[in-house]
Amino acid sequence: MMRKAIIPFMVLILAGFFAKAQEAKQLTGKVSYISAQHVYVRFTSTEGINVGDTLYVESKGKRTPGLVVVQRSSISCVTTVVGSYSPKMNDSIRAVLEPKTTITEEKKPVPVPRKPVAVTPQPAKPQPKLIQEKSRLYGRVKLASYSNFSNTDAKNQQRMRYSLSLNQENIGNSHLSFDSYITYNHRTDGWNTDNQSIFNSLKIYSMAVGYNFSPNTSLWFGRRMNRKISNIGAIDGLQFETRVRNFTFGVVGGARPDYMDYGINTNLPQFGAYVSHEAKGKEGMVQSSLAVFEQMNGSHTDRRFVYFQHSNSLLKDFNLFTSVEMDLYQVKDSVPTNTLDLTSFYISARYRASRKVSFYASYDARKNVIYYETYKTLVDLITDNATRQGVRFRVMVRPINYLIVSAQAGYRSRKGDPDPSTNYNFFITHSKIPWLESSMTLNVTKLKTSYLDGLQYGGNLSKYLLNGKLYGSLSYRIIDYSFLNSNSGINQNLAGCSFAWYIMKKLQLSMNYEATIEKSNVFHRMYWGLSQRF
Repeated sequence: MMRKAIIPFMVLILAGFFAKAQEAKQLTGKVSYISAQHVYVRFTSTEGINVGDTLYVESKGKRTPGLVVVQRSSISCVTTVVGSYSPKMNDSIRAVLEPKTTITEEKKPVPVPRKPVAVTPQPAKPQPKLIQEKSRLYGRVKLASYSNFSNTDAKNQQRMRYSLSLNQENIGNSHLSFDSYITYNHRTDGWNTDNQSIFNSLKIYSMAVGYNFSPNTSLWFGRRMNRKISNIGAIDGLQFETRVRNFTFGVVGGARPDYMDYGINTNLPQFGAYVSHEAKGKEGMVQSSLAVFEQMNGSHTDRRFVYFQHSNSLLKDFNLFTSVEMDLYQVKDSVPTNTLDLTSFYISARYRASRKVSFYASYDARKNVIYYETYKTLVDLITDNATRQGVRFRVMVRPINYLIVSAQAGYRSRKGDPDPSTNYNFFITHSKIPWLESSMTLNVTKLKTSYLDGLQYGGNLSKYLLNGKLYGSLSYRIIDYSFLNSNSGINQNLAGCSFAWYIMKKLQLSMNYEATIEKSNVFHRMYWGLSQRF
C-alpha cells in the first residue's frame, strides 16, 4: 500500500518540476549607452543572464536576435551587435531565459574575458546601486577542449580549459558580496608540465569580496576591475568608493597583476584616486571621470599618469566617447623629471542620420593590446594589429528590410613606420533569406602596410533549427597575404562549421571546427564546450 501511495506522489512532484522548468522568464532592459565597440544594456537585475547569451529586439511584432553578452554586472550587460540590428538609446531589449530563445555563443571560441584588453569603458550610471538584502547566487561552470592537428610532422595538441564564474550578492542576506571568474588550462599529456609558473595555466580574472556600508558606499578587497577606471585593468588590493549626488569619489591601493603570466606580483604596487560625474538629459547621458595613478616597480616609480574619459549622448541620435592618458613622470639620462606627455588618445563618434543610414568615425592612438589568453589564428592577429589603430570611418545603409550594407576605411601613419597603412572592409548581410529562413553575410577585407599587402574574402550562412534549440553555421574564407621585401606569404582557404545545442534551459553544448587548407598542408582546429548555468 505504501508503494502505491508513493508512486502517484512522485509523479505529481516530477510533473510540477517539469512544468516549472518550462516557464519562460523574460527580462526587459533598455540601451543605456552606445560606444564604438559595445552596446550597454541596463536591467533591474541580470540574474539568469550570462556571458555568451543573446538579447533580442522587437521589430514589427517579431523577436529577432540583436546583441550578444560579452560582460555583465548585477544590473547591466556589455554586448556586441549581431545581425542587422542598429542600436539606439533607450531601445527595449529582452532576455528570454528558455532553451528555444537562449542565444548562441560567438562562433569563434574566443574565451571571455581577456585581460587586460583595451576596451571602451562603460560609463557610470547616474543612479546609485541599491543594496539588495536578499541573497542571490548565480554563475556558470564550463568544460571546453581545443584541439590542433595536421598532416605535417608537427605534434598534435589538445588543450582542456575549465572555467568557473561564481557570484553571490548579499551572502546570507548580509552586506557582503563575492565576485569571481577563474579558468585553468592544461594539455592532455600532463597537468602544468610545460609551465614554470602555475599562473601560466591558472588565470584569476576576478576574485574579490565586497561590503556595502550603505547604498552609496562600498569597499572591495581582492582582484577586481573597476568600470569607472577600466583602462587601468585589474587591481589586486583595496577599492573604496562613495557617491554624493551626481559625483562619485574613489581611492584604490594595491598591486598590478604580473605582466608575464597575470599572476600575483606584490613588487608592482599601484595606488590612485578618481572622481566621476554623471548626469541624465532628455535624450541621453553624459559622464566624465578623472583619475590620477602612480604605478611602481619595487620601490621605484614606474609610471605616474592622469586618465580622463568622457561620454556624451545628450544630442539625439549622436554618441561621443573619448579617453586620454598623459604621463606626468619620466626618467631622462638617469634623472627623474616631471613632465606632461600624451601617451594614449581615443575618440569615437556615431551618428544615426535615419533608420536606414548611420555613420561612425574614430581615431585610436592607444597602446597595443596584450592577450594573456587567446585562440586567434595568425591571420586574425595580423589583421587586428593592422586595423585597430589610426583613423577609421564607416557607413551603414539599410536599403530594404533585412538587408544591411557596410563600408569601412582606415588609415594609420605612425612614427617609425616606413609607409602608412590602409585597410578597407566591405560586408553585406541579409538576415532573412527567402525560403531558407537563414542569415547570410559576405565580406571583403583589403590590407596594405609597410610589410604586408593582403586580401581576404568569404561568407557565412547561419540558421536556427528545431524550434530554436539548435543553431548552426557554415563559413568559408580565402586568405591571400604577401609579405613585402620577401618571397613568402600566406595563401589559405579556411572552411568551418559550428553549432550550439540547447539541451536544457541552462545546459548548452557547442562545437566549432575549422580547416586551414594550404598548397600541401591541411591544419585542423576543433573546439567543443559544455556549459551549465546556475
